[in-house]
Amino acid sequence: MEHNYFLKDGLLYKLSGSSTYRVSIDDVLNDNNRAGLIIDDTYFFYVGMEHISTSAKKINAIAQNYLNVLFPSDMVKYFGVFQNSSKTIIYIINDSLIDIIENNKELFTVFKKISTPFLELCMKYNEFIFSDGIKKYMLSENMVSLSDTNSNEFITAKDLFDTLESIKYSITLPGIIKKSALNLPFAAPAAAILIIYIFFIIGSISQISANNKVNKYYEESLQKIYNNMGVASSKDPYGLLIQQSKSVSGGGSSQSILSVLNDLNSAYIDGVAFEGLNIRDNDIRVTGIATDFAKVEEIKKLMENKLQKSINVDDTKKTKDGITFTMKYDKGM
Repeated sequence: MEHNYFLKDGLLYKLSGSSTYRVSIDDVLNDNNRAGLIIDDTYFFYVGMEHISTSAKKINAIAQNYLNVLFPSDMVKYFGVFQNSSKTIIYIINDSLIDIIENNKELFTVFKKISTPFLELCMKYNEFIFSDGIKKYMLSENMVSLSDTNSNEFITAKDLFDTLESIKYSITLPGIIKKSALNLPFAAPAAAILIIYIFFIIGSISQISANNKVNKYYEESLQKIYNNMGVASSKDPYGLLIQQSKSVSGGGSSQSILSVLNDLNSAYIDGVAFEGLNIRDNDIRVTGIATDFAKVEEIKKLMENKLQKSINVDDTKKTKDGITFTMKYDKGM
């Protein structure tokens, strides 16, 4: 029988159903039946992102640009991307876990799979509220967000352990290469490997060439908008969308970004600044800051007249810098 382990508050536990037993690192290393490691979710922060089907390398580049818009760079130094079905979730790794990894690399290399309770639940359900004891996350319509609900109807790590048989997903941790990945058979015929390699390279070059032509057009169009707005693409958050447009796999996402930026550019008024943009499957969300509530109402009416559709304004909050707000409207024509 394979054994799973749990890392919480810097301590290791062996899982047996919903029960946990304290163990040492040596106990784990000497266990020939060890299988997977579950790491407590308090070591992570989760951010939802629009689902994009592309290669692992491209999705990580897109996630990096996405995080750069939302957070200071020193807050998102270590992260990974979870993708399953139509869900894409970025997990940001806490510095305290990085310290544990640095001091115990051998421990993290011996497990077949390493995951978290929240991500394991994302493999099973499309809608739920999860609590790690500090934060609550809500998964709904394949998007994850922090939840401020006071409801007691939420799932915890213990609920997962009650039914856990095997770990379904494995996250990527910085500096960790699993030992199982180093024990690959080297007897595969060289000719077969070469054929697969050539086939992969030719297909990739053709796809990249086609995508580059499409993305070049949108990149130039975006740059014209930034020039007209008088902003520096290397210093403002809108400019980061140029880099995101280079990374997407086709023209659809670039077209959406370009259209929305055109709308925001033409709807400019004094006293309102747009700060964030989230394009989902069915709707568009724009965050910004205004000098007062009257300006919020003014930009709402201006956008409704321009788009000829209803716009909802949510999450208004008075801060020392003004009024923060979120505009939401349907993506369809």
